[in-house]
Amino acid sequence: MKIRSAAIILIIFSFFTSQAQKIKYKDLFPVLDAKNYHEGIPKLKLYLSDEKNQDEANPNLQMGLWYEYRFNTYDVVDDSSKLYDVGDSAILYLETAKSLIDEKELKKRDEYYQAFFRRDLRTGEFGIKVSDVHLDIEKKIEAIQTRTSDVKEMHRSVLKVENNQQAAMEQYQSLANQFNSYNSMLIAADQEVQDKLSSIEENGRKGVENANNVQELADKLGSDKYSEELVMKSIDQFGVDGMNAANLRSGEIEIWNFEEWARNAKSEILGGVALFKTMVKNYADEIREKKARVQNSQDADIGEFPENLASQFDKYDPESTAEKLLKVEMYEAKVIKQTDLQLNPALMDSSLIGSQLAIYEAAYDDVKEMNLIVESITSDDLAVAKKKYTDYIESFFQKYVTASKYVTDMQTWSRRNKEWIGKSVEFWEQKNRWGIDAEDEEVRYPLYVQDAPEGGFMTMGVPVKSPEEIVAYGADLNSEKGYVAAFGPDRLSKWKVEFDLPGTEAVQYESDSIPTIKGSSSFYIYNTSAEENNFVVVSYTPSGELNWGTLVTVSKRPVDFKFDDLTQELTILLYPEEQLPLDSDELGYVVIDRTGNAR
Repeated sequence: MKIRSAAIILIIFSFFTSQAQKIKYKDLFPVLDAKNYHEGIPKLKLYLSDEKNQDEANPNLQMGLWYEYRFNTYDVVDDSSKLYDVGDSAILYLETAKSLIDEKELKKRDEYYQAFFRRDLRTGEFGIKVSDVHLDIEKKIEAIQTRTSDVKEMHRSVLKVENNQQAAMEQYQSLANQFNSYNSMLIAADQEVQDKLSSIEENGRKGVENANNVQELADKLGSDKYSEELVMKSIDQFGVDGMNAANLRSGEIEIWNFEEWARNAKSEILGGVALFKTMVKNYADEIREKKARVQNSQDADIGEFPENLASQFDKYDPESTAEKLLKVEMYEAKVIKQTDLQLNPALMDSSLIGSQLAIYEAAYDDVKEMNLIVESITSDDLAVAKKKYTDYIESFFQKYVTASKYVTDMQTWSRRNKEWIGKSVEFWEQKNRWGIDAEDEEVRYPLYVQDAPEGGFMTMGVPVKSPEEIVAYGADLNSEKGYVAAFGPDRLSKWKVEFDLPGTEAVQYESDSIPTIKGSSSFYIYNTSAEENNFVVVSYTPSGELNWGTLVTVSKRPVDFKFDDLTQELTILLYPEEQLPLDSDELGYVVIDRTGNAR
């Protein structure tokens, strides 16, 4: 079998050798010189396959030139592997040709080297010089080597860009998985997070440098791929943008701008976030100091939660546990101050019904808000807050075994205070519902608007209601008189004036305040069930003087009231002004002058 195989190889070798011997190079050269490579190269390869021809200079040169031609036609991006192979082959044949070309070769076969025929700049003579041929070959070899080196460097840079982007993306993804929002990352940024940001920034910067190098090399190599201007994709949505790796294999340079994103994040941490955390600590110190003062019955302006701090929480850490804890402290201090007898002497005077109610209502609102907040805080919330606000949390809770213990204590405190303050509000609310006639303490006036009479009284309006004074008006159906009365902080009447009611037999009253002369107040009462004298207009002063109580008859419910500041007259409109019945006997309006007379 081995003898048979050897025989076959010998036959094939003999065939190609015989074929190569049939090729005359002087006939092949014109074809190669005309760059008719389709026809010439197969024959040239066959020619060089004969060992006797392998040391001929020009065939090696032509083979090198053909490989150089192929080298320059390959795409530097898509055909780089082929480009490297033919480049190596071109250099091999060109170097072989150079080593074989000497004076003897040029004299013997000068017709093959007419491409190198030129004028000697030194002597001015025309001819073909070995040095010129060698120099041209060297330049070709150098050009191939330079281009190959540039292509390899371009592809290395592409790989570097992808590696830089991948490294930055992996660090970025770990942050996106660790934090549910960009601002959460900023707030909780410890040294580990900042180190990751520095790594992302550095890889992002190197990625841009390498991408620019790719672009420059592609432009130098004349490639239509990678030569376009670098496209930087902005990372605007944390955890959405920047989550997929850059792919430069398509010939386009489009990468995530990790450098800018990380640099901005670091700047925000060292700038806005650092300032915000300083604000948190400063307010924590401030509210603790004020709480300590009121706990010792010393006055302090607790105020409301600072708007600028609240806006910073909204920006960086919405629904923050730290904000809740600060508000719990603030509300605790406010409730302590509001219910301290020494800081609120009115609480020791049971006759000051309005003041007692106002104080306890304010305290009740605050303790309810405090309880609502503190009941919403969980142990998990505290653990998260500790990571975000380590200095604040640790300094605040240092007197407690754990942060959870503080929250539990505050929940108990707020529940207990909510209960007894709520009962106090109910007690003083009941007292504040009734005004006592100073002349007859058995007579009580409802200090709230009623839908129906109660105990012979029906209050229809409360135009003034404050801790110091309540003014109420309505109907005393026992005496069949209307009244306006003012009650002081003890809810005893300070003054009372009476007026005629628009009927008392069938009581269906409507009432409201209306404009009147400067320095006075006014209201009307309309009895919808009466036909005559069914409307009364009352004007009175804050000191309890009755300007007038004028009864008139109206045919329907008024639609508007107009007061003329110049004439001091009140016009009661029964129709819109543009619909007044001018051509009939029907009364379209009623006028009450400055003295209370109707016309």
